[in-house]
Amino acid sequence: MSNELAVITSLGDGNVFVKKTDGGQIRSVKGRMALSEKQGEIAVIQDKGMVTAKGFNKLNQIAGLSIVTPEKLTLPEGHTVVNPYPIIDPESGTISKVWVKKLAIGFSPIGNLVITSATLLYDVNMYFIQDLTNKVKYNKDAGRVCMEAMLTEEEKRSGGFYKIQGPLGVYVDFTHKEILKAVDTFINKKQFAERNAQTICERLVMSKHPALAYPYVEVSGPEKNRVAAVTVVGYVNEFDRKQLLEISAQAERGEEIKVNGQRAEIIETTAEATTEDMIIDQEEDEFSVSSGNQGDLFSRAASAGEGEVKF
Repeated sequence: MSNELAVITSLGDGNVFVKKTDGGQIRSVKGRMALSEKQGEIAVIQDKGMVTAKGFNKLNQIAGLSIVTPEKLTLPEGHTVVNPYPIIDPESGTISKVWVKKLAIGFSPIGNLVITSATLLYDVNMYFIQDLTNKVKYNKDAGRVCMEAMLTEEEKRSGGFYKIQGPLGVYVDFTHKEILKAVDTFINKKQFAERNAQTICERLVMSKHPALAYPYVEVSGPEKNRVAAVTVVGYVNEFDRKQLLEISAQAERGEEIKVNGQRAEIIETTAEATTEDMIIDQEEDEFSVSSGNQGDLFSRAASAGEGEVKF
C-alpha cells in the first residue's frame, strides 16, 4: 500500500491542501476558495448570498465534478424528448418554455461516489408575469393586479391582461416605460431561453451534489463588492468519456451503479426555475457583458475543470 503525503499549493486566489501518493499522483484536494460579487460569482438577493453558475464552476476547480448533458430526457407525463427540449408558442413562433436535464458525477467530501440528476422547467412566460406584477407593485400608473371582469373598455384597448390563476391576473399599460422595460427583458429571455435554462440547470445540479452543497453563503463587504469564502473537498477521478457515458446511461435506466466495487448514490431533482434563479442568471449575464466576457457557460466550465460531456 502506497504512502500518502499532504502539500500546500496555490489554485486561483487561494491555498489548497493536496494529498498525493508517494508516486506523486494527486488523490484529494481541500481548499477554501473566495467568491466575489464583483466577478459575478455570487449574487445577493433579499439579503441572501447565493452562488452563481460561474461561482460553482470556480468551486468545481477543486470538487472535480463532471457535468453531463444527456441526449434525451423524460418529461413528467412520460414522453421522451430531445434534451434540451424547447416548447414553442404557436402564435408567435417563439420559445415559451424549455425543459433541460443535467447530471453531475463525482465524489462527496467523504469520498463516496455520488451522481446528482436535475430536470428543470424554464418558464419564460411565468417570469414575465412575475416581472409585470413587480412593476405595477411599485408603479401605480403602470397597471394593477385585478380580476379580468374589472377592466374598462379603454383599458382593454390600451393595455394587456395576463392571467395568474383563473380570472385573477395583472393588467398593464403598454405605454408605461417600466412595462416597456419588462417587455424588453421578456424578449431577451426568449432569445436566450435554451442557454439560460442550461445555465440554471447546471447551477442546480451542482448545488445538489454533496461536494458543492452551497446554494447559500455568508457574505461580507460593501454592496456590489461583497465576498464569500467556501471550503471545498475534491477527489481526483480517472473517468474517461466512455465511462462517463456508461455511468450516465445506467443512471438514466435506473440501474445500480458500481465503480471499482463502490455503489454510487443517486440524487434526483425535478424543479421549475424560480424568480431567484432567473435574477441570478440575469446578474451573471450583466457581469459578462460589462466585463467583455460573453463566452457561454460551457467554455467557462471546460476551463474550470472536468468540463461538460454531451451524448
